[in-house]
Amino acid sequence: MFFDRIYGYVRRLVSEEHLAEDVTQEVFVHIHRSIAGYDPTRDLSPWVFTIAANKVRDHWRSRRHHDAQRESGFEGEDGEVVIDPADGRLGPLFELESRELRTMLDSAITELPLGMRETLVLRWFEELPFDEIGRMIGRNETAVRKRYSRALQELRGILESRAKLGTKGDA
Repeated sequence: MFFDRIYGYVRRLVSEEHLAEDVTQEVFVHIHRSIAGYDPTRDLSPWVFTIAANKVRDHWRSRRHHDAQRESGFEGEDGEVVIDPADGRLGPLFELESRELRTMLDSAITELPLGMRETLVLRWFEELPFDEIGRMIGRNETAVRKRYSRALQELRGILESRAKLGTKGDA
């Protein structure tokens, strides 16, 4: 029920797939160990996402994250493009363009400060209400709405600056 949502949330906040898998596993191990302390009269979703948000924060603070960042600075992008076989509906060009757009958007989202990124992912991708996000991250609803709005503005700015750089390079 929650695995796909939690993994998707973590994957959008943690740049590498294998690290996202590790963090997601840590979330579910934590849930398993602390389920006895869960209050069944409360909604399960905010509790689970709060644990996930805390595990992502722990990851960002960890030495492993900093070591991975240092290592990835020396590695170039592999540049390999994998095209799935045509399924008869959309074709490989559409798949490639969609993948490129997703990659560009994910990359731009990773440039956002963690608080903005977290709020954006919880609202946009997980479709959680502002009040629930506020309870998860320890902010009031108004602060969450403002942070979400600033995150969208910041994201728009990042994408526009990348588009301008791409246009200049073509001229």
